[in-house]
Amino acid sequence: MSVVPYSGMAGSALVAAKYPSRFSIVFASALRVLFATLLFTAGGMGSGLLLGILGTLAWGMMHGGHIDMTNAYRHVAIPIAIGLGTIAFFGAIYLEVRARRTSQER
Repeated sequence: MSVVPYSGMAGSALVAAKYPSRFSIVFASALRVLFATLLFTAGGMGSGLLLGILGTLAWGMMHGGHIDMTNAYRHVAIPIAIGLGTIAFFGAIYLEVRARRTSQER
């Protein structure tokens, strides 16, 4: 049995660097955009619902009578969630496009 001497990294230096395909770059970017949009939409829904409930309670305490909590969803939480989700969507697209352009310039 013969022993082959260790030649260091000579063999691994010849292996070509593997770059990600265009499809995987686009897919990863799309997932990042959708995930950021989902997070900001959920955060907008939560904070909008909190503000809507507090506003509805304040309105009910000032005017008395029946408090309808569906207004907190309809008129406050959902519009805030839609607004923040839209801003997050376009902001994430802008950041992804900018990141791709700067990585291609190098």
